[in-house]
Amino acid sequence: VQLLWSTGLHGASIVGGVMAPIWLAQTDANRLALQAGDEIPNIISQQFFDIFIYMGGSGATFVFALMMLFMAKSQQSKQLGRLAIGPGIFNINEPITFGAPIVLNPLLIIPFILTPLALTITTYIGMSTGFAPKTAGVAVPWTTPPIIGGYLATGGNIRGALMQVINLVVAFAIYYPFFRMWDKQNFNVEKGSSN
Repeated sequence: VQLLWSTGLHGASIVGGVMAPIWLAQTDANRLALQAGDEIPNIISQQFFDIFIYMGGSGATFVFALMMLFMAKSQQSKQLGRLAIGPGIFNINEPITFGAPIVLNPLLIIPFILTPLALTITTYIGMSTGFAPKTAGVAVPWTTPPIIGGYLATGGNIRGALMQVINLVVAFAIYYPFFRMWDKQNFNVEKGSSN
């Protein structure tokens, strides 16, 4: 997904066209098990990715939008943060993907690819060990904001929301050094153009 996005192609739509039937079948199997009172069988489902991995959109860019909004020094970064935070809350990140840009940007492609990989590992471990519950087969819309989405997707379990908080911290740790370099580049360009 991220590799396609990094070249300007809508990775989620392309990969989702192939994988969504499989992930939705896994989601439904979880729903049927929950209704029957059986143990939920599948960790991987549509909600696993939509709710726990892609917080803020593909590349898990929600924390990147927060960094721009609250930590940026350059005016360009601050302005993009103000524009991106609204859609980012609802997991829409085209303002960041094309505005930063992440597309064709070697610096920002690195955390854009690494963060979903890391969140997949943390979430899988969290759910396989029982720290966080598996998704309950509830078809929570992909636009559901972080924390609320984790709570709803796990059938109203607070540990689902906690898993998202942990993932946000992991995403912050990965994005932060790249954000600082990117913001510094923008700040230096602005400072140079004002002289």
